[in-house]
Amino acid sequence: MNTDEMAASRRADPNYVQISGHVPKPLALEFKLAFTRAEINQSEAMEAAIALWVQQQEGGKA
Repeated sequence: MNTDEMAASRRADPNYVQISGHVPKPLALEFKLAFTRAEINQSEAMEAAIALWVQQQEGGKA
């Protein structure tokens, strides 16, 4: 499945929602470079980054 097909299938899937935010431009450029090097798309990279962040937050709870 190519990137466009994956995006379309996620858009139509009720188990996925779109999120967005603003980050400093240098960070956005580093992020794009990193997911391109990893040969994944932006959605996959965001999903992994958010999952890691949530996991770290949950690990910090007493």
